[in-house]
Amino acid sequence: MTIEITSEDQNIPSTGGRWINGTWAAGTAGDNEVARLSSVPASAITSESSKGFKIPSRVEWSIYGGLLLVALMMRLYDLGDRAVHHDESLHGYFAYQIFTGEGYDHNPLMHGMFLFHSIAVSFFFVGDSEFSMRLPMALFGTGLVLVPLILRHRLGQTGALIAALLLVFSPSLLYYSRFARNDIFMVVFTLALVGVMWRYIDEQKHRWLYIGAALIALGFVTKETQYIVIGLLGLFLEIRVWREVRDWLYARRTLKEFSPEASFYLLLITLSLPLMAAGVAVFQGLFGLTLAAEDGLPGVVTGSPTGAGWYVAIGISAAFLAISLAIGWYWKRKVFLAAFAVFAFIFVLMFTNFGSNPAGVGSGAWQSLGYWLAQQEVARGNQPWYYYFMIGSVYEFLPFAVAGAALIYYGFKSGIRPWIFLVLIVAGTALLADSSASFEKGVVAGSEQDVLTYAGIFALFVVIASALATPFALKTSRFNQFLFFWTIGTFIAYTQAGEKMPWLLVNVALPAIILAAKVLNDVVMSIDWRKVWQSQGALALIGVPIFYLLLWKLAYDDLGTGSRQFASVWIILVVLGLLLLGLQILASRIGRPRALGIVGLATVAIMFGFTFRAGWIANYENSDIPREMLVYTQTSPDLHNLAKEIEQ
Repeated sequence: MTIEITSEDQNIPSTGGRWINGTWAAGTAGDNEVARLSSVPASAITSESSKGFKIPSRVEWSIYGGLLLVALMMRLYDLGDRAVHHDESLHGYFAYQIFTGEGYDHNPLMHGMFLFHSIAVSFFFVGDSEFSMRLPMALFGTGLVLVPLILRHRLGQTGALIAALLLVFSPSLLYYSRFARNDIFMVVFTLALVGVMWRYIDEQKHRWLYIGAALIALGFVTKETQYIVIGLLGLFLEIRVWREVRDWLYARRTLKEFSPEASFYLLLITLSLPLMAAGVAVFQGLFGLTLAAEDGLPGVVTGSPTGAGWYVAIGISAAFLAISLAIGWYWKRKVFLAAFAVFAFIFVLMFTNFGSNPAGVGSGAWQSLGYWLAQQEVARGNQPWYYYFMIGSVYEFLPFAVAGAALIYYGFKSGIRPWIFLVLIVAGTALLADSSASFEKGVVAGSEQDVLTYAGIFALFVVIASALATPFALKTSRFNQFLFFWTIGTFIAYTQAGEKMPWLLVNVALPAIILAAKVLNDVVMSIDWRKVWQSQGALALIGVPIFYLLLWKLAYDDLGTGSRQFASVWIILVVLGLLLLGLQILASRIGRPRALGIVGLATVAIMFGFTFRAGWIANYENSDIPREMLVYTQTSPDLHNLAKEIEQ
């Protein structure tokens, strides 16, 4: 696999004199300057092109069309036959109220308003039923297949197709594309926002800012997990452009001179900052105010201010809005005002129920975040911290395995820095586990308890900071660093969140799927397939499955006793040895990295088969039976069957 870095990945201003990364540079930055300013040493910059292959455009679009049809059939088949889940019943009921004209006002317990309006529209066109209640999710889950096309220039032609394939057959994405919850909407909006961000960084066309503003608003009116999405994208861009922000604060550059990365960072900040105002509620205890009421407080809506807290909340929200407008005004006035108008139009329209509930603007802007901050300690579901490790290994093992292998590969290619972070992660985890064990045993009290609390907080900070810093220590392209950061950051965010539920797995799996697609694209494009074919490398596609099958038989199968067992073991070991010898011969002909790449691709193909099996069983055999970890507080299928019998 070739590490390829170009000047395109550096965002170095090309004309004029200005401060760049704290150093004054006059004129155009040359190749040496690009290499000097890059986080990757100049020795890593290479122009070596990949081998790979190119799929004809007509064939490529035919594949997308086929995947789209397969996705649609898989999501629509038997869509209304599964028993209605507890959450689905609430979503369907309130959407039905909108459909019949009774109305429904925003309640953060039910998340944003987009879900209810989409289901109400479905009821209007198709009629009210279990099928029509889930139809919007099925259509969004189908459309998700085409979203990787936005990132095609970054993922590569093959990578975008692989991403589409994995999105079609992902067990968790398939399951929640057939489920009346908001999570599949969030997956579509999140992936589209990521794609728009990179398209703007690469093309610097204003239309991507306007589309980005719409996607940011759609995320906020859909579900509060948008705060995690904005936080991670903003943090990545902040790490990338902090020198530009510093130079602006020191009056060394103006906002108009910001790079595309810094400009998109400003878009995220200016549009999201007013909705972050409720975040100050974490400090409400210091001021003796109630800015976000705790869960269960009598007579008070959870997450809302009380008493004098109302005036403080209004003042803080107004101040945050003023700061956002001021920054946007001095950044790109016309562009910002147009983007802000797009954002505000969607946000106000949805939260006010198309004007029937003006107070929805306030609840959407403050209570959305306030409610879930208050719910953090409640930790509904009471799942352990390793929940996503467990459920991810059952359903999304393919993308996580590929992402993990890629992290190890780049770690060995990137010197000592990634391993320093690994040591810090291990040490921090050990300290955190020791602190938790001491609390559970109850062997500490008084001041010792405070010391352990602070030690645990420090250890947690070290673990999270080291994990998030690791992608930037890898010698790879800026885009690959982002994919690693996005995957690791999302996993950490949902692991630390108080509420852990199976439907949230789709948010955790999404970045891993895109990262896996990019890694597989790099492997495919690094291989000279014509030479592989001429060297009988295609035999590996047969040899690799046989190798794994024999290993399985050796570990788990009953090989008999006595001489029969000896003969069976001897034959298996001989065949395994011959297969390894064949791999060595292939490596001598086409090179070891290419041979291992073919073995890796064959392994992924086998894992894809198991992924398809897991998705099929979870969606079409046990879809409402609690044998699956995706099934949670699900209504019994007997109730659905009984309702059918009564109707007949």
